[in-house]
Formats: sequence, structure tokens, C-alpha cells
Amino acid sequence: MENRDVEYFDKLWADSNPKDGMKHTRETWDRLAGGWKNDPPDVAAAKDQQCQDMAKFFVERGVITEDSNVIDIGCGSGNYAMQFAKTANWVTCSDISPKMLEYCKESADEQGLENIDYIDCDFIDFDIEEAGWVKKYDLVFTSLTPAMDGLKSIEKVNKVSREWCFNNSFVYRKDNLRNAVMEGVYNKPITNKWGNSSTYCLFNILWQLGYKPEIRYYKEVIEHTFDLTMDLCKGVTINVIRDHDPTEEEVKRTYDYLNEHMAVDGKVTKVTESLFAWTLWNVNN
Repeated sequence: MENRDVEYFDKLWADSNPKDGMKHTRETWDRLAGGWKNDPPDVAAAKDQQCQDMAKFFVERGVITEDSNVIDIGCGSGNYAMQFAKTANWVTCSDISPKMLEYCKESADEQGLENIDYIDCDFIDFDIEEAGWVKKYDLVFTSLTPAMDGLKSIEKVNKVSREWCFNNSFVYRKDNLRNAVMEGVYNKPITNKWGNSSTYCLFNILWQLGYKPEIRYYKEVIEHTFDLTMDLCKGVTINVIRDHDPTEEEVKRTYDYLNEHMAVDGKVTKVTESLFAWTLWNVNN
């Protein structure tokens, strides 16, 4: 292994992270948590389908069995973890946001799932040795989380796993409402390829470290028509400015733009197209 190759891809990963001013803190993710819980039924169903497909993939590969202990790092509202808990022996939900973990508990209670525990922590700074996490879990799962952001994160999840590690990242994500507001209101460049370098760098770092990562791609298209409301526009604006709660004036600018350019009879259609990369590797090769 050439250390300079690992260092190159680690730096490339860091350099390609979005420079949108967003700070990944408890306060930030508590603020964003509400938007994760309030999807319309058809949007929630589309997201749930991906979770079911991923759980099926793990079961078919023997990655999750009835004896498996699984940890979801950066679990968010727990959609993946709930699916895993239907097969696994035990699932741990870990997140930086107490509000997200509240939603996890609510979802587990609604589904009658009792084989789940919840840990409020920032994995990046968390002491896995002191917590007894070294080689504790059969699968360490990460999905769309800033907790997986380079070589140190890879080394850390590898230490926690006794067999499998997995990461789900965007190859690209296109959101027509967000893109329209970014360009038309805030004159920002459209960033449909957010996250594409992370999969590339993750694969190459793992390869240089001697692992044999596998990648599977998963495409998701969600289309839904919403009433054009200030609440909807606040959500769109949050996804554009990222670094603070939008002001009333900023939300009004979004509303006025969408109303003039995209609304039909007081409604707007949101189309989100995402391509995900599922990267799986065995720490024991």
C-alpha cells in the first residue's frame, strides 16, 4: 500500500465536501429533524421502499441474520434501522440529534419493535474503546451521514465491526424546486452532483487498505404535487441556504419565485431524482 495514495483520496474527499456553510451540530440536526418526519404519505412510501429493498439485499447476502447485532450510525429518523430490526437480533440507533432519536423511538413503538436501543452521540468524537464498541457489531451501517467523511471514519467503523461495514451515498441528487430557487433567487450554482466524490474516494481508500469493496447502484425518483404554502417554501429555502434558519423575507422570496415561475393553480410539483451508491465491505476480507 502506498500511503500517498490513501492520503490523496482522503484529501480529495475532504476537498469535495459541500462548501455550503452547514455546521453538523446537535442544534442543526434538531432544527432539521421536523422535515424528516412530515413527508406526505406517497413520498414516505417511496423512501420506505428503498429501506425495504436495502434490508432485503442484506438478508439475501447473509449480511443480516437473526443473530446479527447491527448499529446504524447517523440513523436520522430510523427508517433503515426499523427495517433491519425486523430480522436482526438487535439494532442500535446512534445519532447526534436527540430529536431524531425521539422520532426513532416513536417509530419503533408504533411498529412494536423492542430489539432497539438508542445512543445520543457524535460518532466523530465518540470514544469507542471506552464505550466497549470495538468489534461489537456484525454490521456497521452508515447512510448519508457526515459521520462518514474520510480515512479516520473508515478506520473507526472498521474497528467497531466484527464482519461487515456499509455506506450509502449519493452519486447525484436532483431536486427541481431546490435547483430553481438556488439559481433563480439566490444566484447559486446548482449542485446536483453533491456526494459523488465520497463514493469514489471511499472505494479507493478501501482498495488501498487491502479490502474488497462491492458497489451496487440504486435509483429513486419521487414526484409529488404540493400546495404552494409558506411551510413548503421554508423547507425549500432551508435546503438552499443550509447555514441558518431562513428569515421571513427569505421564505417570501422563495414563495414569490415559485408562485411566478412554477405554480399551477396554487400547486407545485416536486421531482426528486437520486442515484445512490451502496458500498459494502467485509473487514475480515
